[in-house]
Amino acid sequence: MLAPLRRFAGLVLLWSIPGVAVGLQSKAWEQEGAAWGTNRFLWFYSGWVLWAFLTPLVAWLLRRFPVERYGLLRVGVVHVLACTSLVFFQEGLLALLSRVIGPFSMRKLTYGAAALDLVTKSAFLDTMVYVMSAGVLLAIDLRRRLRAQELTGARLQAELAKAELDALRVQLHPHFLFNTLNAISMLVRKGEGDTAVRMIAGLSDLLRLALATAGQQEVPLRQELDFLERYLSLQQIRFPDRLQIQMRIDPDTLEARVPSLVLQPLAENAVRHGIAPSIAGGSVEVAAVREGEQLVLRVRDTGVGLSPGSESPGGVGLRNVRARLQHLYPGQHRFRVSNRLEGGVESLLAIPFRGPEVVRA
Repeated sequence: MLAPLRRFAGLVLLWSIPGVAVGLQSKAWEQEGAAWGTNRFLWFYSGWVLWAFLTPLVAWLLRRFPVERYGLLRVGVVHVLACTSLVFFQEGLLALLSRVIGPFSMRKLTYGAAALDLVTKSAFLDTMVYVMSAGVLLAIDLRRRLRAQELTGARLQAELAKAELDALRVQLHPHFLFNTLNAISMLVRKGEGDTAVRMIAGLSDLLRLALATAGQQEVPLRQELDFLERYLSLQQIRFPDRLQIQMRIDPDTLEARVPSLVLQPLAENAVRHGIAPSIAGGSVEVAAVREGEQLVLRVRDTGVGLSPGSESPGGVGLRNVRARLQHLYPGQHRFRVSNRLEGGVESLLAIPFRGPEVVRA
């Protein structure tokens, strides 16, 4: 209720500007003498402030008969008729007011003669005011629609990005499941049933954790490390004497936000391509540290390393990581997979350091 009243008050103030200006400066009708001078301001002011009542009608006509729907010709006819009607209506009201505050010469006329005189003198000006009012209202409406389109476009873009991120995240599950189930089936074929059962139990825990973060694009590093440790414990079941795990985590980073399931593909890459092919095995080290405004995560292994020409491999998991980082932190991240001088491979991931108050769903 208050909003329409505020808008109407704004219109009254707006149309009062030309009304006051004309009322104070007009030298017309001076021949009427000083006796009419006290009402001269009200007379000219009233002619302008009446537009505060007529402007909403013009706005309604513009909304009711859009050019896109009815065409320029039909809309033009509507506004010609509306403008003509408003001219007669406005000057008819002023003719009534002339009985009280109008110039003395007009008070002597009949109502019809006074109205006709006002229409003859003011029709052109009233038409120009109508056209300018319609133009301003159209410009305001166009700006509003453009703004709405921008907001809609931004919302659709955000929804599309979220859908793409969800799709990328979901891709990890079948990829991860396939590799784990394949490892379990190999253990069964080798007759290592007890080990396979332990892996199935561990896989169940992993799936429970994965489902708990469903729909979350970012989680605390503490939660991501919990998932990673359970995954690596599965791999230690597979390679009990060949895989060692080291965690070097700065305590200040534990609540930082990271993409969910971002470390698992890096660790899987280290185990599958670094440790598994090595007869002697090796270790996988996971490190997290804050460097300025960035959170730096490293997954290193002491395995066989990348063969020449295969720097930064592009498997499903790593391609997925790259795509998600680009969506979440465009131009604000680093991701590199490369050989280490001392042997093995290092996966380095640097993203903006964000505390627990920043949540992406």
